Amino acid sequence: MTVKPMPRIGFVLKTYPKLSETFILGEILGLEKLGLPLHILSLQRPTDAISHAAIASVQAAVSYVLAPSLGCALRLAYEQLCLAASSPRRYAQALLFAFSRAEEGGFAQLLQAGTLALAARRAGIEHLHAHFASEPAAVAELAHKLTGMSYSISAHAKDIYLSPPEVLARKLAGASFTVTCTEYNRRHLASLAGAGTRVLRMYHGVDIDRFRPANVRPHSQPPLILSVGRLREKKGFATLIEACSCLVDQGVRFQCQIVGYGPDAAKLQAMIDERGLAPLVTLARKLTHEQLIERYQAASVFALPCQIAADGDRDGIPNVLLEAMATQLPIVSTPVSGIPEVVEHGISGLLVPPEEPSALAASIATLIADPDLRARLGRAGRALVAQRFSSDANLELLRDLLKSATEREVTAVASKVGERIYAR
Repeated sequence: MTVKPMPRIGFVLKTYPKLSETFILGEILGLEKLGLPLHILSLQRPTDAISHAAIASVQAAVSYVLAPSLGCALRLAYEQLCLAASSPRRYAQALLFAFSRAEEGGFAQLLQAGTLALAARRAGIEHLHAHFASEPAAVAELAHKLTGMSYSISAHAKDIYLSPPEVLARKLAGASFTVTCTEYNRRHLASLAGAGTRVLRMYHGVDIDRFRPANVRPHSQPPLILSVGRLREKKGFATLIEACSCLVDQGVRFQCQIVGYGPDAAKLQAMIDERGLAPLVTLARKLTHEQLIERYQAASVFALPCQIAADGDRDGIPNVLLEAMATQLPIVSTPVSGIPEVVEHGISGLLVPPEEPSALAASIATLIADPDLRARLGRAGRALVAQRFSSDANLELLRDLLKSATEREVTAVASKVGERIYAR
């Protein structure tokens, strides 16, 4: 009996590789470990000067499907003629769709989708999976209109809450399935989606063998408060800096390091300087996974006071929370979005109201003063991550969904996957 080979899946990403998107890197490596052949289709070239060492372990080929430019006008015109000639009616419908959408950039995205579709055909790709419901999903949707190739979506945070609801609903309706990283997100998307639209919760997985506690957690003096994330409003770093000012006023000895980069870097540094917190509070810019694990293992407390930004942007479950918990680092965060799905107050971490520096400072001070509480919360946090956020279990579910999409059996598989997800 001939065994059908695993289908090749095209991963549509905005930028690859990207230092801050460790969850996507982990997903790629995990799916490859499970035997799923991948081909990465990146809409932009990388801009980070450094990358994680694990990038070298990725087997997938990478094609850069860049935004249209005058320098490649002849090639783009030829590609569009090829698509039009192969199916005139489908091409005309795709053209009409591109210009009737609510989003801007219809013609540019149509050209990029044409390049992507032809690159996918040449690579033997049978299905497209777009990470983020914003630009990557828009280009995958147009490639579907041009060729009929199926697509699916991984939706996360900003791409959900900053997208016009009618645009998001349309993309969900056209996708074979959509997965999202929290139950909070799933309920929101399901409320937008029409009948028959498949939206499933699929938590990000963490490699708990890699993110391990230190054999003996060093007792840094003064204790290290660690925070990690993109330097933007939704992470609540301004609240953390204000909380550090409160700790100074209370006479608590500590050092605080915020690891990340982003648009608010100058604003946050100015806050640190204005409050006289340097060198107690420092911004450490870009670190590799290996360097970050060392920070987790050296810290006493992990604090990430997430909030809903003024424009509505918010996190799902920040992957750094899971990474820190896997290393048995006690957590202080906020009950925003999907965070209560992983941090249960007093059991697997501590939760404080968002944008309340005094409450955050009080919880941090409690943890610093109570090593037994730190140890108890740290053990419970790692146990919860191992039980519910294991990479292998979550990636097996995603592999089954992607494989089923190429075989047009998503409905049956999604039903089984849903039973497996909510049984856990």
